Amino acid sequence: MTTMENPTIDVSGTTFAAARELVADGTSDEIDANDNGHESRDRPTAPFTTAVVAKGKSYLAYLFLGVCSSVLYLPPAADNTSILFENLRGGKEGEDEATHTFEVVPMALELCYHKPLRAVDFQWATTTFIGKNRVTNDSNGNATADEDEFKKRLQVQIKKFNELYRDVKVGDRYLLQYIPYGGISLFLNGECLGTVGQIGGRHESNDVTDNDDNDGEQALELRSIYEQQQLAKTIYSIWFGEYAFSESMKNELLTPLHPPVEVPPEMMNTQGSGEAVEGQDDGEKHEE
Repeated sequence: MTTMENPTIDVSGTTFAAARELVADGTSDEIDANDNGHESRDRPTAPFTTAVVAKGKSYLAYLFLGVCSSVLYLPPAADNTSILFENLRGGKEGEDEATHTFEVVPMALELCYHKPLRAVDFQWATTTFIGKNRVTNDSNGNATADEDEFKKRLQVQIKKFNELYRDVKVGDRYLLQYIPYGGISLFLNGECLGTVGQIGGRHESNDVTDNDDNDGEQALELRSIYEQQQLAKTIYSIWFGEYAFSESMKNELLTPLHPPVEVPPEMMNTQGSGEAVEGQDDGEKHEE
């Protein structure tokens, strides 16, 4: 994740970058201007840009005391509602996932905290609100055998993600980024704590292991971009689900900034086409 030299925006006295570049492998290396925005061969490649701009902002307080300020980042042409993953489809019994397409959109949510919080507080919130939103359940609350296996794969990744949290003090910043094909990464003050949800386990998460049954979990890696987007939708549902951590924060972040943030000139060469990709992708074409 790289913050570029660009204007800033203010959120109730807290400064955020107006635009940034997201890097799929969780490093802070800038994308080479000579490669037209495509990542190097040791990173997953995909038809999307890694350039994002501020799209929404929020200040959250409880009993007149500040909790956090936050900014939602999306590609310049994307709508704020992209964070809701409403265009996801496929993966149900009797459906051919290959017949569906869905937009692949990188995104990030940055939060600056105005009070100290413990890792266990974040872990509780993650477990509680993912459980309330039940993103991975079908509409009837039933599941086929294949859907049960799908949910097991997601639960493995959610467990790994929950282990990434650290205690935070006043002024610390978490950044949660999703790079399609690259995975979901959590940063603390610019340091990548780990990445989960890589398709087929092509990359290792940073220092995240399960000693109880590592071999079994390896067999439950995500198998497609559809499953990866379901994982991203599940994690982001903590803030953007039907039962969000804060309804006011959710609504503020979903409200487009006015005027919209302009794309800095140095980011112009890293903007993607915004085209949809085939839903059947299993990640094989992204290997060397």
